Amino acid sequence: MVSSSIIQQSQSILSINQFLNIYQDIYKTDLDKILSLDFEFDRGDIKNYTSFSKILPIIEIAKKEDAEVVSNLYKESYNGTYPYKQMEDANSIIDLIDSPNDHLFVFRLNTNEIIGAFSSHLELDKKRGLMHGFVIKKEYRKIIDSLKAFLGSSAYLWKKYQKEIFIWYGEIRTDESTAQFATSLFGLKPIAFLPNKDIFFNKVESDILHVIYNQKALLKYRKKQQPQILRQVLNSYVYTNNRFKLGLPIVKNPIIELNQARLDMLKSHITINIKELEHGIEEIIILNELNKNFYKFLYNPYSKNFEKSSYKIESLEELYLFLENLLKLFKEWNINYAESYVSAYNVEEQKLFYNLGFRARGYVPAWEYNSKDNIFEDRIVFNYFKGNVFRNMRLISEVEELINILNEQKDQDLQVI
Repeated sequence: MVSSSIIQQSQSILSINQFLNIYQDIYKTDLDKILSLDFEFDRGDIKNYTSFSKILPIIEIAKKEDAEVVSNLYKESYNGTYPYKQMEDANSIIDLIDSPNDHLFVFRLNTNEIIGAFSSHLELDKKRGLMHGFVIKKEYRKIIDSLKAFLGSSAYLWKKYQKEIFIWYGEIRTDESTAQFATSLFGLKPIAFLPNKDIFFNKVESDILHVIYNQKALLKYRKKQQPQILRQVLNSYVYTNNRFKLGLPIVKNPIIELNQARLDMLKSHITINIKELEHGIEEIIILNELNKNFYKFLYNPYSKNFEKSSYKIESLEELYLFLENLLKLFKEWNINYAESYVSAYNVEEQKLFYNLGFRARGYVPAWEYNSKDNIFEDRIVFNYFKGNVFRNMRLISEVEELINILNEQKDQDLQVI
């Protein structure tokens, strides 16, 4: 293995470019050899997460014959409660291994035993990549150097797709301070709070959205138009602006006046269509039959959430009726969480979401790729949740800062790590 001493005390990674520049051995190493690199760390603040006494696993791209072992790994690690059921199904894992848009890494011991896994999904049309499903067998969590396992897998992805993927992201559990720390250390920074989005071990949990950018997404291809945001979005914007230096937004507070006659006319043409996908996931499409405009999202019955939403509208009345139907389903199906990524340039849409009870809990620059104009546009994470936020979250300081600036810490017991 190649040894590389990296990350000095004063260095903080904010982009994929900076990551590859700092990790010179990664930049210089052929792609097929990156997974066999070993690393040493100079930073004292990681001593609780990695040490020379921990075992560095062998990192490999998963093969079809690994599928059954990997599926059992997720089942056993989460006692059968992992909410993304495709990872518990061997056939679905084989499909993932075969897919050109997915990568599944396995972590092995020298004995050839698979003791961990990690996955990614490429959203090539959006120039985004999702990192998810990092897991280590229970009995090896204090023995295996999970920090280096995550680094090796990430390095492979970020180098291989540095020209195709401009934003990598992951949703990290608020119960996993080690995962929060590792992602932040290597440049995936917390940017949005997702309260009560998931259910693990039969308990409702919140997540944190972490992102890392290719510098070009922010500096070259980000939309030049000045964002126009509600005052109620300002806290989210301030947190993001402190890190990425976006400049000043235009703050507005529009008065929303809906046309009742148009609402009455449209209401009878709104339908709800449900399409069953694999493993209990359903695609919900709230449709205007007159013009085929829509609001669609995925329903996960295991997390009891509405996510991955997108919409196309021609009027605020249309959006109002879509959201009215969404909130009706939210109540009838006993949902815990719903989210929408709303344009940072349309303050009227923001105000309508706000008026209906959604709240801004993250400002994500350059999130949405506009292929027509070859630019990246900013989005605001508006979400809606039921109940109280799960108490005793275990947070790193960067996440605590985000939650504090969003004023989400009231009446909560947050354990900062």
